[in-house]
Amino acid sequence: MNAELVGNPDFGFIKFVLNQGERLLVESGAMAAMDTDIGVQAQMMGGIVPSVMRRLLAGESLLMGEYSSKRDGSRLQISPGIPGEVMQIPMTGSKSYFLQAGSFLACTPGIQLNTVFGGLKAIFSGEGMFFLKVHGEGQLWVNAYGSVVEHDLQGGEFIVDTGHIVGWEETVNWEISGMGNLFSTIFSGEGLVLRLRGNGKVWLQTRSLGGLAGWLSGYCRG
Repeated sequence: MNAELVGNPDFGFIKFVLNQGERLLVESGAMAAMDTDIGVQAQMMGGIVPSVMRRLLAGESLLMGEYSSKRDGSRLQISPGIPGEVMQIPMTGSKSYFLQAGSFLACTPGIQLNTVFGGLKAIFSGEGMFFLKVHGEGQLWVNAYGSVVEHDLQGGEFIVDTGHIVGWEETVNWEISGMGNLFSTIFSGEGLVLRLRGNGKVWLQTRSLGGLAGWLSGYCRG
């Protein structure tokens, strides 16, 4: 399997070349183009219960497309639903990653997704309740809204607005909280933040979908 990332950082797009028997799991609705000798089947990644949990709690698709090739050299091209950068993360099985719900784009077989609860403050504030924990061995592709900015934490604490997080390595300890007390978190408009501590990589996105929605709402009022 070969994957070529094009269009970064503004309008990321992935061009795959699959050989006979190779498979790829893709977020629902992300297929842009493919050869006629590629087949697709709907799959519940990890089974019924994990798939339903991801759908209900994290807003991910219930079903994913499993694409497989009937010959060598078949082309498959996928595109995320939001404009921005796509990124490939090689996974060796030695560590897991946490992703913002909505950042998952595609993966090879052997990788699993689980839903992780963000805490009670997240529920009361109405955003960022759940994340995805990704583990296993293979290749993972994620998407961001805007460009991806990588930070290498080496101790200390790093504070990130939940709307700007893409993902982080499991070696980073994390806690979701408000910028102040619960009242301020709900009514100040600042939302939630992730308090990240320890050592490891953190990926941010330069734009926030929540910020875009708030900006557009000013033009949609009757």
